[in-house]
Amino acid sequence: MKKPHFAPLSAQEKELTKFFVKMAAILGVQRSVAEIYALLYSSPESLEFDVIQGRLGISKGSVSQGLRFLKGNGMVESIKVAGSRRERWQPSPSLAASLVGLLRNQVLPSLEESKPLLQKLVKEASDQNFSAEVIDRLTRLQRWNSRALELSTFLLPPPEA
Repeated sequence: MKKPHFAPLSAQEKELTKFFVKMAAILGVQRSVAEIYALLYSSPESLEFDVIQGRLGISKGSVSQGLRFLKGNGMVESIKVAGSRRERWQPSPSLAASLVGLLRNQVLPSLEESKPLLQKLVKEASDQNFSAEVIDRLTRLQRWNSRALELSTFLLPPPEA
């Protein structure tokens, strides 16, 4: 059976991919996830799994994992096309809602999980007579983490019930 040929990414798709890859790196999201999102975001129509894989040249596992991540964070949705049994993928209608979902599901849990660890580090540094400079740095880090959590309640809309 002949392997299907897929069009290479256009110059605009490549540039958009670079943008999303940079943004994903800031949030600790895998490159392949950003590539999938960029492709879907720039596509005028929804795309089948095989097209995503073929155009990006990444493994089936990476596409499957990436779509699962994106769907779980409300960034993409799957649709059914009449007359086809295959699932097609498209970005969610609101980029803002997608970003909020990503921040809420990825960044905030990391900040929350860091809270007790930072408290423990500051206490241990004090108990073990670390230098005042190190204790001050750890204390500032702990305050930064707490402030980031406090600000998130003002910056992010409340989660939908």
